[in-house]
Amino acid sequence: MITYEIFDSNLGNVKPMDEQFILDEIEELIGQFGLTITQRTTLSTKKGCYHWHTKKERQKGVLEVTYWPKQGRLWLEIADNRKAEWNTKLIAEFADELTERYGGRVG
Repeated sequence: MITYEIFDSNLGNVKPMDEQFILDEIEELIGQFGLTITQRTTLSTKKGCYHWHTKKERQKGVLEVTYWPKQGRLWLEIADNRKAEWNTKLIAEFADELTERYGGRVG
């Protein structure tokens, strides 16, 4: 598993009424990177989080994005069985763009 988490960001200060704004920004960024959202759901182990599966065209591989407002957490993941050339190259750049928008650092 490859994980890039955004630490020390401004997301811990987001008010509940502003959550949708953050969700819209994340989805806009997904599109700017040429990705398609194939699934938007939540994780049963992280109540209240938002979780996206994204793909690049019809290529193999998935880049997962998770935003957990109650914890102020945001991270990207690539599962071992979903690695592809495009997502392993893209994950660092995507994470850097998230830190530009929300502050913090990639860890």
